[in-house]
Amino acid sequence: MKSVALMLVLAVMAVFVLSAGCTGSSPVTPTPTPTATPTTAVPEPTQTVSLEPEPTDVLPADYKVATQVQEDPVYHTITVTFSGGLGQENVKEFSATVIRSDGTPESKALTKPSGRSLAKGQSLEFNGTAGDDRVQVWVVMDRPLGKDAMTKFKIWDNIVGAKGTK
Repeated sequence: MKSVALMLVLAVMAVFVLSAGCTGSSPVTPTPTPTATPTTAVPEPTQTVSLEPEPTDVLPADYKVATQVQEDPVYHTITVTFSGGLGQENVKEFSATVIRSDGTPESKALTKPSGRSLAKGQSLEFNGTAGDDRVQVWVVMDRPLGKDAMTKFKIWDNIVGAKGTK
């Protein structure tokens, strides 16, 4: 019986010893205050958005692809359609950028599915404006082409409006 009482007293003392370490607060070490270092702000280059079409690139004859661009005269929805061509199997990405008459750009793209090519008739839709909107269409080929070994080609750059393509 004395050994049970002794064990009980030792257990209670052990609990007190273990809990005594948990109730104290640890000393707070001050965190260093960061000092401000003067930096020179580098201005970001501003991208000029133009509504003026530019010349397009010429794909090699064996790799030509086509596109159709239309704007709905009522809802001003611009539809850019991939029309295929001899280079259809080699198109890795088909993308379009619409620069609205207010200067707001929007870009969308179709990418080649693994093991297949882009399907003729796939399209991208944009919200246009009642004014003149510029549409640029690009294709990225899966290999370098031509004497300049280019892979990205601008195949269409024109103005569309409610009255049709200009």
